[in-house]
Order: sequence, then structure tokens, then C-alpha cells
Amino acid sequence: MAHGFNLGPTQIVFHLFTRNNPRQSQPLLVSQASILSSSFQYESRTYITIHSYGQGVAGNFNAHVVPAFLAVEDANVIAVDWSPGASVYVQGLANIPQVGDRIAQFVNLLSNDFSYSTANIRIVGVGLGGHAAGIAARGVTGTIPHIIALDPSLHGWPHHPQKLNKNDAEVVEVIHTTAGHYGYDEPLGDLDFYPNGGSRQIGCGTDVACSHSYAYIFYAESVHADVTNANAPRFVGTACGSLEEATTLSCAGARDAIFGGIAAKTGKSGIYSFHTNYERPFAKN
Repeated sequence: MAHGFNLGPTQIVFHLFTRNNPRQSQPLLVSQASILSSSFQYESRTYITIHSYGQGVAGNFNAHVVPAFLAVEDANVIAVDWSPGASVYVQGLANIPQVGDRIAQFVNLLSNDFSYSTANIRIVGVGLGGHAAGIAARGVTGTIPHIIALDPSLHGWPHHPQKLNKNDAEVVEVIHTTAGHYGYDEPLGDLDFYPNGGSRQIGCGTDVACSHSYAYIFYAESVHADVTNANAPRFVGTACGSLEEATTLSCAGARDAIFGGIAAKTGKSGIYSFHTNYERPFAKN
């Protein structure tokens, strides 16, 4: 069995992408000199992305979400690469707390040394990265407005003292695409979305990895919808009276919450479900 180990200062790297360097990142460390020598834009919003185990900065998750963010606004996108500690699940599980702590150190450095407001930061994590987002936000001096957890991991987390929870940010938004398999089954945030019942996605059959990937595929599409035009289809959720209603696709409440995108979602909470199409656009409106 793999165990966690101390990740040194160069084993968690922050890759900065902007519209000026959309494909070739600028690697940053948690140091004033590193940030000073970069093209970090102090007047822009910052999206921090956190991959899961078995991935890295160049994985499919970032390949979908980084271009989406840069398409919708002139932002800083910081893709956290903790791949040296993420080769297998149990190793990643053990290392996630220090990943979250290192991200918090980076944000606090931006805030304390460069007067960068935490109000400009959004954290997006997939799988294990969804829980790292919560740990990071808890360690920040100040409040993170929005966390988006994409199919956050189940195994090892039900009784984990540091698992994601709705108090980690002003709004914690969660999508469950492999609930009860790879992904967490019960609600974790202010807003919890269960597309197509939440456990398997259309066209994936029993392929859990396929269903898991739809968490960031749906999210990237939702962000791109904010770029194109007001008529682009959105993932409009139907409110559910219970988790059972969500998983059995029997929700009959108001259609008053939209998954993803970049809009603020204060004041919204609850469990929601939505159906998707078999192909792009996946959103049905």
C-alpha cells in the first residue's frame, strides 16, 4: 500500500496561464520572487484548478477547463500540479491535506504581499482535488467566494475530518457524476447537482472513468456557454426534495438553479438534478 510523504517546495507547482500565454504555462512556486517574475495580472480574477490522482497539469481536466476560463474572461488560471504525490489513489488521498495547505500558502502570499483580494479567487477541483479545494479555502486568510467540486472522491472521505463541506466558501457547488462509485454520494455543498441520476452518465455504461470525466466536460461546456451568447443552452437544475429523488430522477421542484458557468450563486442551495443530451451541447435547458 502506498503512503503519503512530504511534498517538497518543487513538488507542488503552480502553472500560470493567461490570454498572453494560453498554452505554455509559467511555473510558479510559493515565493515572492516567483510571482514577481511572472505575468500574473493583479486586476484580474484568478481560477485555481486542482487535478486528481493519476493526473498532472497536462491532463484532460485542465485541457477542458483552462481554455474555457480564458475564453470567457482575461483571467489568471493557475493549474496546480501535484503529480509527484498523486501516482495512485491511496497515495493521493494521504497527500491531499498538504496540497490544500500549500495552495492556501500561495493564496495568502498573494493576499499579504501583493494586496490581492481573496474575493477574486475561485477554486475548482476534480476528484481528490475537490476535497483539496475545501482544505485550501479553510487555510486562506479571508473568504473564498466560490468552490466548484467536480465529482469529489468518495473512498476514504466519509469520516475524513478534512472533507469538503458547505462552510468552506461563500458558495460550495458540487456535481456528482459517479455517486456511490468513484464519486461522493451524499450532498457536500450548498448546491449539489446530480445529472442523469448522478451515478452513471449517458453513453458510458458501466465505465466509471467515462462518467467521472463528464463532471469536467459538463463544467467546461457551462463556462463556454457564458462566452458564446445568452441563447446557449444551460444545465438548468430541477429542485429535489431528497437525495433519493435526485438519484431516481423523480425531482419535481422549481427549475431555479443553473450548474456551472461563472456567475455568482449566493442565496441558492439544495439538491438538484438535470438531464443531458448524448452529445454536445450536453445541456438541454
